[in-house]
Amino acid sequence: MAAFQENLVVFTCSFYGSLEDVRFKVCLEFLSLAKAQGVRVVVVDASPDAAVREAMVSAGAFRVEKQTAKGKKGAALREALALASGVASGDDCWLCWQEPEKADMARHWANVAAESDGIKGLEVVVPAREVKLFEATYPIEQFHSESFANAYCNLAMRESMGTGQEPLDWHFGPFGLKKRHAHLWLANDGELWDAQVLPIVHALKNGLAVGGVEVPFIAPLAMKAQEEGIFVFVEKRLMQINFLDPKVVAAFKA
Repeated sequence: MAAFQENLVVFTCSFYGSLEDVRFKVCLEFLSLAKAQGVRVVVVDASPDAAVREAMVSAGAFRVEKQTAKGKKGAALREALALASGVASGDDCWLCWQEPEKADMARHWANVAAESDGIKGLEVVVPAREVKLFEATYPIEQFHSESFANAYCNLAMRESMGTGQEPLDWHFGPFGLKKRHAHLWLANDGELWDAQVLPIVHALKNGLAVGGVEVPFIAPLAMKAQEEGIFVFVEKRLMQINFLDPKVVAAFKA
């Protein structure tokens, strides 16, 4: 096992109804890969079966806690961020969020942190998917929907912030923040994806250095096989856009 990356802690939240869930198996792959990379991962989990959390620890999670915060994904994210803040040493430590099913991100966080601390000098980082791999490894409907949604959010950002701010991959999901800025997320009351994204808008409007680092992210092919061409998943993508993007636009206009 690699020595721990001292300058970053990854936090996430989860809920699995079954040990046989495809997404749970991908989560275990993520935790094992993160441990091999020396990346500490803390998890807040709401699964009803304690065996899920036991399996996470065995796979390589640094800390796993049963969710106590009342609410949906947003409440769990904030609880996980508070847990990560307790593990991190120093205000310059990167606290990095990702969904556990984005297993391949474990390979990229150390480079994202290094590049953000280097020439970019970022305080908040939003990793960006390399476009060819994005198209090749995601369900094709998700590639198109999230490409459109990113363009929409970036236009809203340009209207608010001007043309100097680089475009962001708003709908990828992962982001990182310096521990000293954790309050922006902890103070947010978003229930779902808004808990991830709206504090990024607030960081921009507060003048923090926010930018992207491109990563050659490879999405799990098992999930592409499960979701591509399936109506219910296409509806989920549409719901995400209709839920989140108007909130992003409104936050930029506020």
